[in-house]
Amino acid sequence: MSAAIICLCFSGSVQASQSEVDRLKEESQNASQKVKDINEQKKQVQDSKNQLQGQADSLSGQITDLNKQISSVVGEMSETEASIAEVEADIEVLNGELDEIQKSLDAQKNSMKLRIKYMYENRTTNTLVNFLESGSMAEFLQRLEYMSQITAYDQKAIKKFEATQTALEEKKSQIEEKNQQLSAYQDTLKSKKSQLGGLVGTTASALNTTNAQIANTQAVIEELERQQKEAEEYEKKIQKQYQDAQNALAQKLAGEHGGYSGGYSTTDEETLVLAALIQAEAANQGDAGRLAVGSVVMNRVASSKFPNTVSGVIYASGQFAPVTSGRVAMILAQGPNSACQYAASQAIDGNTNTDALFFCTYSYAQRLHDSQVANGQAGFLDRTEGTTINAHYFYNYR
Repeated sequence: MSAAIICLCFSGSVQASQSEVDRLKEESQNASQKVKDINEQKKQVQDSKNQLQGQADSLSGQITDLNKQISSVVGEMSETEASIAEVEADIEVLNGELDEIQKSLDAQKNSMKLRIKYMYENRTTNTLVNFLESGSMAEFLQRLEYMSQITAYDQKAIKKFEATQTALEEKKSQIEEKNQQLSAYQDTLKSKKSQLGGLVGTTASALNTTNAQIANTQAVIEELERQQKEAEEYEKKIQKQYQDAQNALAQKLAGEHGGYSGGYSTTDEETLVLAALIQAEAANQGDAGRLAVGSVVMNRVASSKFPNTVSGVIYASGQFAPVTSGRVAMILAQGPNSACQYAASQAIDGNTNTDALFFCTYSYAQRLHDSQVANGQAGFLDRTEGTTINAHYFYNYR
């Protein structure tokens, strides 16, 4: 169905010339292309924004994970500090115990020195003197036993103190080693915390940059939406002008009915072209609907106000939308179906079923009529006479 064969009610400012129709057609195509280009550009920018948003979400997730790691490290640091405090307390206790042991050991040694000195000064350590001074062998043996017990006691006490001291020093050494390990681990945790903090700072900086880029792309999208709105408004305006000019030209060419009854000599190629147009316009409109479209073309061939060949009528600039869109050429390349070829042959032979020069969908005709009546104009259906065949309205101007 072609926009060029729909009639509108026009003001005197609409130019009804083929050159003006062609100019507006090109301008309308350019306007549509601009809308398409803006939409494509907007899609690309939106895709970029979506990618940036994905990056921002990823960076936010990284920051959250890093902060969790920092919290975990801080918790470990607190636990390590508590452990270090406990170890230091243990070391302090051990130092006190070692001091006490050392004092006891020193005291024991001093006591032993004093006893040895006493026995020496009193010659109690001289076996011969003890023997001579003893009144009997029993007393002598008793003196030796006493001296042996005192010496054994001192030696045993000294060994006990020294063993205790060694054990405490070993324990202290182990605790000090543990303290060193804890301190080293604490330093490691501090370093890790510092590194994580640095990563948070770097990631936050990257997130800020990404958010700024998102804001920039959003601004670009908003500007493109503004341009899109303007372009769509202009497209709508120029398309209306194009449609008005098309229909003004159609109305200028109108004024007589068709009435082709045969006699046109056509080529097989023209028959196929007509069949292709019928298929593009009315493939699903039944036998009567397909024949009616062929009849409109042949009625125009017979009219003095249209080209006098099938090809001339069909390929006239701006007359049939499927020609402009390329659908007719596509059907020709594939070959029109048999039903449409039959309808074309019947129309060319003069077996027409309408004298109309124009057609459009009935739903469009009704909407156009209602719109014009609402605007206080004579309705489209009131200014034409025609018949409805399936979904199409075939008509002439009164």
